[in-house]
Amino acid sequence: MLNLPQDTARNLAREHNLVIMWLSMIALMIFSIVIVGGVTRLTGSGLSIVEWQPVAGILPPLSETAWLELFEKYKATPQYLNENSGMTLSGFKDIFFWEYWHRVLGRLIGLVFAVPLGWFLVRRTLEPALTKKLIALFFLGGAQGALGWFMVKSGLVDLPRVSHYRLAAHLSLALLLLSWTAWLILDIWPKRLREAITPASKQLKTLRRSAIALLCLVAVQIVWGAFTAGLRAGYGFNTFPDMNGFLVPPGLDALSGFWANMTGNNVTVQFVHRLLGWILLFGAAALTFIARGRAASWTQRAAVYTFTTAVFAQFLLGIATILSVVKLPVAVSHQAGGVLVLISATVMVHSFRQRPV
Repeated sequence: MLNLPQDTARNLAREHNLVIMWLSMIALMIFSIVIVGGVTRLTGSGLSIVEWQPVAGILPPLSETAWLELFEKYKATPQYLNENSGMTLSGFKDIFFWEYWHRVLGRLIGLVFAVPLGWFLVRRTLEPALTKKLIALFFLGGAQGALGWFMVKSGLVDLPRVSHYRLAAHLSLALLLLSWTAWLILDIWPKRLREAITPASKQLKTLRRSAIALLCLVAVQIVWGAFTAGLRAGYGFNTFPDMNGFLVPPGLDALSGFWANMTGNNVTVQFVHRLLGWILLFGAAALTFIARGRAASWTQRAAVYTFTTAVFAQFLLGIATILSVVKLPVAVSHQAGGVLVLISATVMVHSFRQRPV
């Protein structure tokens, strides 16, 4: 083992902690932009800015003339013509700022990521493997900005709403960035705080596979949640546990083709979203029961219990969203809950990774 001078070791430990703090800030900012994005969607603000100006768009309109010019461009959009005809300039400003802050926060995340990354690269603080992952993360973040505009464009053509497929892709990439950032934080967490893991038993392998399966199921559920939001399917059936009196509602095959119904039929999409919620709830409960055995460490059991608690809370928030007919505070809480479920699932899967004792 390499013995470093005490001062050098302290400096390396300090910079290591700085990397963790920096990535934790990035994770918190990504979480924030997902929530702001949810508010932007629910308030109908996402189509208020009809141009993508990565540099010039940093500043909001600074004069009445500039505001009127933007408003005139908005008046040519399907959203104004079909839904907001007669809106005043004051009303336009209200929806403008949600989308504006959403975009500014995206640029700010890029800046907060790029500048420290450059500093760490110059100082050679990062290990080569971590450097490659962080560079890939940076470029994925840039792709996320382009994908966001690609999504917005779909709502500026004919219908006053974005493509639910592009919305699902945009949300999924944002949460991939968040989940990966959380994973990297856990990877570089100080070793003294990690619990040594003994060689995996058969039961531990089962737990690990089950945790991975549940993480994948969470990812699928998030996609169908985005489909539900993009199609506004949540407004169609606002009873629980039935769907307007039916456990299996009519109209599941109203469209032609299995995948057309699964991804584009409002009835089917909400039904699948509900069904996946039940499967996740029972899956998490089963994993909790299995994890009570001696094979799992206390860290792993804590991760499983946290995940199960998050799933249960999210299930209740989903019911509240349905019964409230997608009221803004409840629906935003439901979106935030979904993010927390994903993070807890990521932490849970990471806890089952094998590390040398």
